[in-house]
Amino acid sequence: MSTDQNIFFLCISGAVSAAIYFILTTIIRSKENRLYSRLRNENNQELDPQPKKDHPDLRGLITRLGQAAASPFMPKNREKQSTLRRQLAMAGIYSPSAIRAVTGFKLILLIGGISVGLMLGFMSGYVLLFGALGGIVGYLTPMMWLKSKINQNQKMLQLGLPDALDLMVVCVEAGLTIDAAMQRVGEELAIAHPAISREYGIAHMETRIGLSRAEALRNMGQRTGNSAIQQLVAMLVQAERFGTSVADALRIQSETLRIKRQHIAEETAAKASVKMSFPLVLFIFPATFIVLAGPTVLGLMKSGVM
Repeated sequence: MSTDQNIFFLCISGAVSAAIYFILTTIIRSKENRLYSRLRNENNQELDPQPKKDHPDLRGLITRLGQAAASPFMPKNREKQSTLRRQLAMAGIYSPSAIRAVTGFKLILLIGGISVGLMLGFMSGYVLLFGALGGIVGYLTPMMWLKSKINQNQKMLQLGLPDALDLMVVCVEAGLTIDAAMQRVGEELAIAHPAISREYGIAHMETRIGLSRAEALRNMGQRTGNSAIQQLVAMLVQAERFGTSVADALRIQSETLRIKRQHIAEETAAKASVKMSFPLVLFIFPATFIVLAGPTVLGLMKSGVM
C-alpha cells in the first residue's frame, strides 16, 4: 500500500472519529444539562425570565445540520410524512424539525458509512462489498435508532401507567375532575415517569385550547400507539358517557394492568430456562468436557495408547 493511500485512510478515519466524538459528547452533555435543570428547577421562567445565551446550543447545531442535509430529500408525499411523524410521536419526539433531522441524518450517515466502508475495503481488498455494506448500515441507522426509541418509550409508558392510575384514583376520590386529576398527576410524575407526565400534559393542554375531553383522550391513545393507554381512553370515554363511577373504573384498570405486568414477568422468567440452554450447550458443556476429560486424554497420549 502506497504512502498516499495511508494518508487518505488516516484522514478519513480521523474525520469519522472526530464526528462520532462530537455527536456523543453533545448527546451526553445535553442529557446532563436536562437532569441538572430539572433538579435545580431552572426551567421555571419566573425564576429566570431571560434564558442564558452565553453558550451555543450544540444539539441545535446538529439538528440544523440534519435539516440542511434533508431539504433535497424530504418526502413530498403526505402519507410518508404522516407515517414518519406517527413513528416519532410513538417515540415521544414532538419537535417540528424532527422529520427533517431524521431524513438529513440518513444522508449524512449514508455518506459516512460509505466512507468507512471504502476505507475498510481498501485495507482488505473488497472495496465494493465493504462500501455497499457501510452505506446500507449508515442509511438504516436512523430508523434503527427510531425503533429503539419507540420500544423504550412504550416500555416507559407501560411501566408508569399503573402508578399514574393509582394517583388519579386518589385525586378523583378527593373531588377533582378528570382534567384536573390528569394535570396534577402529570406534575407529580414529572421525575419518576416523564413519559406519562408528558402525555398527560399534552392531553390537558388540548382540553384547555378547546378540544373536548373525549377528543383529547382519543388523541393521546392515537398519538402514543400504546394498547394500555388506548384501553384506558376507551374506559374513560365509556364511563363519562354512561355516568358510571370513574374512580372505580380507574381502580379496576390499574389492577388489570398490574396483573398483566405480573403475567409478563412470569412469562419472561419461564422463557429464561429455554434461552439459557443455548449458551449452556455451546459454551459451558464443551469447557466442562475439556476440563474433565483433558487430563485423561493427555495421559493416554503420553502413554502411547493413542
